[in-house]
Formats: sequence, C-alpha cells, structure tokens
Amino acid sequence: MIGNWSEIEKIGWKALLIGNGFSIGVSSKFRYESLLNQVDVMGIQMYPHARSLFNDGKVGTSNFEEVLRVIYHAHLVNFYNLDAIKQLYLNVQKSLIEAVRASHVSHSEVPTKEVAKALEGYSEIYTTNYDLIPYWSLMGASFSGFCDYFWSGNCEFDLADIALWGGKTPIYYLHGAIHLKTSPDGTVYKVTAKDDSSLSDIVGANDMGDIPLFISEGKSEIKLRRIRENYYLSFCYESLLSCSKNIVIFGHGLDKEYDEHILKALKSSPLKKIAISVYSGMNAEAKLAFASNIKAYLAGAGKELLFFESDTHPLSLPKA
Repeated sequence: MIGNWSEIEKIGWKALLIGNGFSIGVSSKFRYESLLNQVDVMGIQMYPHARSLFNDGKVGTSNFEEVLRVIYHAHLVNFYNLDAIKQLYLNVQKSLIEAVRASHVSHSEVPTKEVAKALEGYSEIYTTNYDLIPYWSLMGASFSGFCDYFWSGNCEFDLADIALWGGKTPIYYLHGAIHLKTSPDGTVYKVTAKDDSSLSDIVGANDMGDIPLFISEGKSEIKLRRIRENYYLSFCYESLLSCSKNIVIFGHGLDKEYDEHILKALKSSPLKKIAISVYSGMNAEAKLAFASNIKAYLAGAGKELLFFESDTHPLSLPKA
C-alpha cells in the first residue's frame, strides 16, 4: 500500500537519502540523460580526439572524471607533445564546465531556505546527487546545525578527523559532488564559494590534476568501484552501511542496474525501518511495480518498508 507522508511521519525518521528525483523536483533542468549527452546535444566544442576517448573509445567511459585523470597521467609520463596533451585536458575540462552549466540551475533558482528547512530534523543526510543544491542550501543557512567533514586545513577531508561535535547533522556525498575535488596527491577537498559564484568558478581548476570528484553516470558495479578507489567516497559508503536510524528515501529510483550498491548497503545495514517515496507522477501500475521490485530485493533482510506519495512530503518543493 502506498500512503501519504502524514500517515507515517510520527514514527520518527532521523536519516535521509535523496536522489535525482529531489533535484528534478527543484528544476526540470536535471532531467538530462548524462553530461556527455549534453556535450553532443548542446553542440559544446569538444575536440574530436577528446570525444573519441569516451564511451567505446580508448577509456571506455562516459565519466569525465576518469577521462581527465587518464589525460593527466599521460601528461605526467610523456616526454613529447606535452602542450598538446595539456590542451586536450583543458578542452575536456572546459566541455565539462559547459555541460554542467547547461544542465544545472543557477544559485538564484534554488529555494535554498526551503531546502535547508526541509533538511532540518534529520541527524544524517545522504545524497547520491552531485549537484550544488544541498551545498548552496546549507551554505545559505551558514551550515548552522549541519556539517560536511571538510573542516581540516584548506577545507580538506581528513579521515583521522571525523568526530562530530555539537550535535551537527552530517551530509554524505555518496557519489561525490561538483564542488569536491581530488588533488594529484589524492587529497579530497571542498571548493569554497560565495553565493553568487559561477559554476565555472566552482567546477574549474587552476592547475592540471585537480579533478572534480563526482560519479556522473555508470552502472552500479562501476560506481561502487569508483567509490572504493577514493577514501572520502568509501567513508561515505561505509557510513551508509552502518546506518542504524530509521531512514527516509526521497526521489530515488533505486534501480537495480544503476543503484544496486545502494540497495546492498540498505540491506546490510542495521536499520529497521525504511520509508520510500514513490513518484506521484507515475500511474498506479508503475507505482506498484516500483514498490514490488524494492520489496523483492530487500526480502528477508528484516526491514519494514513503508511507501508514500512523493508529493505529500516537505521535500516536494515548487520547481524553479
């Protein structure tokens, strides 16, 4: 049975996981197929040789992060054509910035106060989105009551400094985020920006090697591999695996092909109750199929599953 949020709200929900449906709820711009698709559709000027590295090319991925890393490593080990390799890197980076700009809302379009208010009351927040909506919203609230673990020197993540103080609610970027970067030595850090900073200022890098840390697409096994290769993303995933609080999942497709690593984490975690939003725009048959697939996957895990209409929850915000 799929009910309304008001019917289960009083049970007590302290953990939250948001997916791309939440971002689409803020703006339909987030309905893009992929950032690489934006390059093709929008006619963004990527060098043909750079474009050939993606998908079925030499790197075989649609993830900009991986392609940028391969080009950077090529620049490190090559003795010839260094300028050409650098220009290739900068071209891919510029294409990424343009693709993000084409598919991302501006700061003025995000109802930051409403989002921050909707996130209040949770003691753990997880997101598989890599957009700037949560960051801008929490930054607008001066991070009052919230934290993101990037409090070490130069806004770096330090695995030895993760103790929470003052009852702050942490946010975990399970797939990274546009404002997070990895330096050549592997350090993960946060780009700090003013409210009106442009996307190019946030996504862009001053030097080669500082690569945006976000998993933009890929099947579940690819995503999990990328997560396990990065100490910050692995920390976030382990946090979800150990989550013991009743959790609300909002705007997430929980598709086995693309999200099985999330389903596995939920299944293995010690939490007992899961409230899952069902997109109200689907027909009755599609809603039941969605709920049935999740029930089947989590069967036998000792979880109580409760489904509710997405448009009855405070996270269902007016579109920009």
